[in-house]
Amino acid sequence: MRSLDKLYSKSMWTLVIILIIGLALLSMFPFIWMFLNSLKSQAEINLIPPHILPERWMFENYIHAWFKPEATFGRYFINSTIVAGAGTLFMLAVCIPISYAISHFSFKGSKWIFFFVISTMMIPSDITIIPNFVTLRHFPFAGNNNWLGQGGQGFYDSYMGIMLPFFASAFSIFLLRQAFLSVPKEYFEASQVDGMTYFRYLCTVLVPLSAPSIVTASLFSFIGKWNSVLWPLLITSNEALRPLQVGLLYFVSEEGHNYHHLMAAATFTIVPIVVLYIFAQKWFHSGAVATGLKG
Repeated sequence: MRSLDKLYSKSMWTLVIILIIGLALLSMFPFIWMFLNSLKSQAEINLIPPHILPERWMFENYIHAWFKPEATFGRYFINSTIVAGAGTLFMLAVCIPISYAISHFSFKGSKWIFFFVISTMMIPSDITIIPNFVTLRHFPFAGNNNWLGQGGQGFYDSYMGIMLPFFASAFSIFLLRQAFLSVPKEYFEASQVDGMTYFRYLCTVLVPLSAPSIVTASLFSFIGKWNSVLWPLLITSNEALRPLQVGLLYFVSEEGHNYHHLMAAATFTIVPIVVLYIFAQKWFHSGAVATGLKG
């Protein structure tokens, strides 16, 4: 009887492992198919039924994808790195102090401020596009504008215009607030007894202890900015300022559906995210567990 139970348990574990491997392969299939198509010719991609492996491995597709667009894909890559990297740093500079204030200080209206911040998560982002565009285009003293926001172009066609609307993130504030609340208050009280300033406590105690959650918020922010398409397309007209995702449109709108070059360019766009996740996954998982995220 015991041997039967052991055999049953082993069979169930084998079935679970097979199921997990199957689901993993299923989730990876679009990326594998994208990579294989990036090494085919346009004619081979259009074949029905399709070939799984390329007849001839055309690695030159990657060279074409990198240098062909008007501003070159290398320029788009640099722009995405600047927007996603600097935008994430500015987001942390704004959201960490806000989360610190809401979680550690009691003042009149603090709960209402947090409620107002969280309520903005219910507003569809598409609704804010036009107000954000008008605000940045007529921002006072920016882009040769006067104090009334007239006479120039504001933050239109600039890196700041792409990044500014996303400096404050309600999701990041909520995530960091939960992380800061999980730190025992005895640490804060002890720091006050020792004469530590509020800013020093934030930098030397709270931030290091909440590092996994900060990495999680940073990763979400970086991926969101890296994958942004609509807003950079609207706020810029200069190809030299546009990011990778907008650069992908070149292979569809100007040259038709060149899927072999489009797939090669798309592979360029996901490689940095995959590498970033590989290095940050330990902190990402810890932060997700600590703050109660599910994914």
